Amino acid sequence: MEVRSLQGSLRGFGAKPTVANLELNTLTLADRLKRAATIFGLGMVLALIAIPIPIVHFIMVPGALLVGAVLALVRLGQAEVFRTATGRCPFCGKEQSFSVMGRFRLPKKLYCSSCQRQLLLEEPTIAPPHSPT
Repeated sequence: MEVRSLQGSLRGFGAKPTVANLELNTLTLADRLKRAATIFGLGMVLALIAIPIPIVHFIMVPGALLVGAVLALVRLGQAEVFRTATGRCPFCGKEQSFSVMGRFRLPKKLYCSSCQRQLLLEEPTIAPPHSPT
């Protein structure tokens, strides 16, 4: 597993955007297979637990196997996942570490732990070069 760092921007409606520092885990095929096997194994365990329960096993066993397989396929396709995101809230100015999970995809909604306002984590917008005329 390799760690990749990049910058993004935190935007809030009506506030000036601030810089966010992101760290991503870049997953190898072996890492992705391990994550997928873990979630599929959890589905199998849930199905095995439900087998002896009368009537419930008609729904629970196929449901657990299906959900485990679908979530395993989703995890298999995740090449990069969030590790950390830190930045300053554009509204209250508090420097904080945001809780982000899952596949790396921008934009992503976040919430400030101090003022509880919704923020949007985006790729930084780069202004075009200014040419004198």
